[in-house]
Amino acid sequence: MQLYVYAVDDADRPAVLAAIAEFGLALEWGQSDVGPQHLELGRCYGAHEATLGSSEELATLLQSSAPSAVFTLWQDPHMLSDGHLVTHVPDVGSYETGCDAEGTPHVSAVDFAARLAQLTDGTTVEEWLTGDGDSLLGITVLSALRRREAACRQ
Repeated sequence: MQLYVYAVDDADRPAVLAAIAEFGLALEWGQSDVGPQHLELGRCYGAHEATLGSSEELATLLQSSAPSAVFTLWQDPHMLSDGHLVTHVPDVGSYETGCDAEGTPHVSAVDFAARLAQLTDGTTVEEWLTGDGDSLLGITVLSALRRREAACRQ
């Protein structure tokens, strides 16, 4: 499982660190036996092994205990199961979908085609991309995340 935190208010930093410790995540995949003493924004906190569903639990914990946190996290695919990606940007929203081992979102081509086929009411694809298409593809949330990620790396 991998977690990247790109921004968080100072008051929420202890909650993020507590969540990282609770889920056994560590910088650079645990090259240090000591848990993080301070939060390093934009760095990967990872664990080689995580119980299936842990990413959903961690995302829920972060959203409730550190509501200002801008983060993306994913759990790798396992056997025939898709991975699980959760991205959250406060005041923008969350995006959750299947993913590969690199956290790249998976969108079902069948689901995509089926939703586009429902555009029989005169809705244009451009309009669809700001509504149902946005919820399917995560356009708004992922764009906001990329801006926060870029700002974090400057």
